[in-house]
Amino acid sequence: MPRVTLRIPMITNTSPLEHRQISREFQGALPAVEPIAFLASVIRDGLQTAHYPEHQRLIELSDDYLVSQIALVSAVPDDVWIRNGFVPLGEWRPDH
Repeated sequence: MPRVTLRIPMITNTSPLEHRQISREFQGALPAVEPIAFLASVIRDGLQTAHYPEHQRLIELSDDYLVSQIALVSAVPDDVWIRNGFVPLGEWRPDH
């Protein structure tokens, strides 16, 4: 099974001007078409599963916004990643 490292440019909660990245290694493969939309669907599923505060409002936001928010991406439980074909091989970590 292939390994993939998701490196996502993120916006921190403190300021939209402070850009950074987080990364996490997975065993699995991203689909060839529309990876942002695919990741956004995983995040939506994870927010609902975790009963994240205001998840009803958040899941209606754009794909690009969901994928760029540190708190939202890291709130997705591991079982949701696994259900969508990814086996987490580590934790989310800062990446430069």
